[in-house]
Amino acid sequence: MTKLEIVYTAFHLWNVAADAAGRARDIKAEHPRAITSDSVVAVLLAATSTEAFINELGTRLSLSCRPDTPTLEVWGSLGACLEKLESQRATLKAKYLIASKLLPGGAFKKGAAPFQDFSLLIDVRNHFAHPKVQQELPAFIHDFSQRGFLYNRPRDNPKLAGWLFQLETPHIATWACRAARGIIWGVVQRLEFGTHPVISSIHEDMNFQWSKILSDSRVDP
Repeated sequence: MTKLEIVYTAFHLWNVAADAAGRARDIKAEHPRAITSDSVVAVLLAATSTEAFINELGTRLSLSCRPDTPTLEVWGSLGACLEKLESQRATLKAKYLIASKLLPGGAFKKGAAPFQDFSLLIDVRNHFAHPKVQQELPAFIHDFSQRGFLYNRPRDNPKLAGWLFQLETPHIATWACRAARGIIWGVVQRLEFGTHPVISSIHEDMNFQWSKILSDSRVDP
């Protein structure tokens, strides 16, 4: 009988995004007026890492938490819920909000960290991954302009034809990686409240992995 092999990719995807962010910073340091296309890679893969993580969490819980074990019933239900949301093609934002409501520690607040930047990251990713004819600037351009993340300075007037290039900066790349890391770590921390050995083991594995990048020279100042 072939042994089931399970591969989790979220951490690897995040690191590929961080590598892209690091390259963007290096290029900008050497060529100050360069547009850093690696920033697009960072955005896409940072967002993808959050999708992989929440789907992997559902699988981990479903496989590890037997429904007939009372102390694991809540955790097993969360796993089943996340898998059902995936089968129903629920939005990524909805998965994280629902997961946070079912996990200890309280639901994420939409207008606060870490959900706020995560939500913005998904909006930017969707503009890249599902392109449409643009007739006006995306709403997030003004936000990023105020933060000083765009290629042009805040007092410059961004043009519709150049909005994509405005995002090709190291600021955007590193922000995307931090936004993804923040929402993932927000979930990992909630697993700490699980007292059952099965949940403690899952938390220990995730904490060991994700805590390595809480301060990462590729994406942190």
